[in-house]
Amino acid sequence: MVWNLDLNEDGTTPHDKSFIRIPSVLNQSCAVRFRILIGSTASIDAVLHTSYPLDGSEFERTKFHSKKFNFNNSTELICEFRIQRPGPYQYYVTYKSVDTEENDYADCISCDSDEIPTVERVYRMFKDRRTPTSYFLVDPQLTLGGEHLALDGIALQSVNPKWLGPMKGWSKYLAGSSKMGYNMLHFIPMQQRGGSDSPYSLYSQLELSDDLFEGEKLSKEEKDQRLRMVCLEMYHKHRMMGITDMVWNHTAYNSDWLRDHPEAGFNLVNSPHLRSAYELDAKLCEFSKNLDKYGFDRMVSTAEQVDRLMEGVETHVIQPLKLWEFYVVDVEGTVSAVAEAWDQATFGLSDGDMAKAKQMQVHVDERKEWLRGFVLSNKGDGAHTLSTR
Repeated sequence: MVWNLDLNEDGTTPHDKSFIRIPSVLNQSCAVRFRILIGSTASIDAVLHTSYPLDGSEFERTKFHSKKFNFNNSTELICEFRIQRPGPYQYYVTYKSVDTEENDYADCISCDSDEIPTVERVYRMFKDRRTPTSYFLVDPQLTLGGEHLALDGIALQSVNPKWLGPMKGWSKYLAGSSKMGYNMLHFIPMQQRGGSDSPYSLYSQLELSDDLFEGEKLSKEEKDQRLRMVCLEMYHKHRMMGITDMVWNHTAYNSDWLRDHPEAGFNLVNSPHLRSAYELDAKLCEFSKNLDKYGFDRMVSTAEQVDRLMEGVETHVIQPLKLWEFYVVDVEGTVSAVAEAWDQATFGLSDGDMAKAKQMQVHVDERKEWLRGFVLSNKGDGAHTLSTR
């Protein structure tokens, strides 16, 4: 089975096909064929680049493999390859085309006589072109009990591993899910959890949680082997497959990796726009730690207690924070700060830039008046809003 994709005249993918899904058929090979019409802009030295491992090597997300387009007939160029493994892949096309913006080289005609002009030389300046990246997804060939399982035939149940108890006692739960008709279990993250004990806030993304093994001192490899045995039992005994989340971005605040790479997380240095959220979180934490001081019970069991607690949040958290200050501007303070920064912004300027700066410099009072007008000219679209916080 061959899936054909006709590219546009400039080698780009048609808008309605920027993402292609290639379904799989059990025990039937398939190929994908990209086609470019001869004579189109992209037909000169056209090359397909794809992250699909054309040479059969291991997949690397940042590694692209190249294959040239070849003549298929008198009207089209094609580039095709066999699909042998599922997954999401990227591709783009490179080619050469005449640089219409280049004026230094043009057709140059000289005349030996007025009657018989001859072409002396013709220069063509070619420029390398690259299309935007597009994507295709190859569906997996799923089998269960020797039979093909279509993707729309999956009956999935999500489970939380930390609520199932030690892994050695999972068999009864697997049997129950199978009897209810599920053929796939989705395990939410089962790696080492962080300080919040949430499966979506991980201390280590590369090692399974210790509490799944009832305190046994197992190595990372031994834990992986235990999970592998459970998956084999699911598949062969209970006719179920399993999937899990890969939540690399869900990192706990106490993760060793995050301490080694603090730049990978959100903070007030690389994300100053989060200051309002930070101040709100910090104030809520302070309020929660001192509920007794504010006269609230730590155990909430009635709707009336919830309402009273929310009133406490409004009184002791929201109002003292004055969050409205993030939406207003102190005109005089902002003008003075910008003017001071303007005066000091000469470090690192070249002699030419310094000369231009001196030519542009205006009287301090005039500059402040201009800045004041700039700030106050905001009409509510947020274009000139400068916060006081």
